[in-house]
Amino acid sequence: MKKAVVVGGGFSGCVITEMLKSRGFAVTVVEAGGFVGGGCRTFFYHGHPYTIGPRHILVDVDEMYTWEYVERFVKMRRLDHHSLTYVSRDNRFYTYPIHRDEIEFMPDKEAVRRELAERADVSGSQNFEEYWVNSVGRTLYDKYINDYSKKMWGIRNNREIDDFGFSPKGVALKEGSKVSFEGSKVIGYPIDIEGFNPFFKACVDGATVIRNCPVHCLDVDRKRVLAGDEWIEGDIIVSTISPDIVFDYCHGELRYIGRHFMKLILPCERVTPEPYYFLYYAGDEPYTRVVEYKLLTGYKSPDTLLGIEIPTFDNKLYPYPVKADIAKARKYIAMFPEGVYTLGRMGKYQYDNMHVVIRDCFKLMKTI
Repeated sequence: MKKAVVVGGGFSGCVITEMLKSRGFAVTVVEAGGFVGGGCRTFFYHGHPYTIGPRHILVDVDEMYTWEYVERFVKMRRLDHHSLTYVSRDNRFYTYPIHRDEIEFMPDKEAVRRELAERADVSGSQNFEEYWVNSVGRTLYDKYINDYSKKMWGIRNNREIDDFGFSPKGVALKEGSKVSFEGSKVIGYPIDIEGFNPFFKACVDGATVIRNCPVHCLDVDRKRVLAGDEWIEGDIIVSTISPDIVFDYCHGELRYIGRHFMKLILPCERVTPEPYYFLYYAGDEPYTRVVEYKLLTGYKSPDTLLGIEIPTFDNKLYPYPVKADIAKARKYIAMFPEGVYTLGRMGKYQYDNMHVVIRDCFKLMKTI
């Protein structure tokens, strides 16, 4: 039986472990923490289930095979995604994505309408700020995007961001329904109160999982991993950790930003207005997002749990959408030899969601 070593037991590590097992590999997972599932794992706070940031799956409507893959292990329910953004300069919440109907209620609606009528050519935009200003005008950009994005990434200005979801048509204002991603993505979350935990358990069932064991060295040439004081060899290795760690930062350290996560239980059944449960804050507040978790998890309680996210450099969760950082990551990725693969948000240095990770795992398995 061929052997595979998977470095990291987060979402991508669990998925590729399950697929390798199905292919007949004996898999060893080496995980630095005490559990598998990473940031997608469900924890409980005084009975309330939560994840470190809301971990619903967003599936492209033309790639539903990733949804079907998850449903082999956990039953899913579909969700409508509704978000509000607090615009401090207007002292009120508005729907996000920006909805055209709500311009009528803005105190500077005439300036907004004038800028929308006089928009520049989006196709020539060189960075995130230019793209948004050319799409919706300076006023809406400053209301919704400018401070939020700088806070999200810990940067001084948004011109630094030069790799993002660019469309030559620009950012379209929402019209009609206020449901996010309508028609483009299917959004869901497990019915089970433990969220994706049963999925992770099924993925690693039958594999050897070594927990609480940071990898001290990944010898890519000899296809072996130093876990504690023991070398573990494999016919293949799949790494889901940041590639700069694998190669001892020889091209320099890759930048990430993380989150502090605060939990707050309130003595009421619901805080957010129907149908919203995601709240974004676009001003100078220290936090970026507040989520009412029971509306995501389906938990029943007379109280409610809020998760509050504050950007920090104390941990690493989000790779930077900056071409220079991405180019550095690609240098590392090009160093992986045959039979050693890098996968996942950290491994690929891409801000991928669960759907993309599953899709990448399927693609990888076609090469093994």
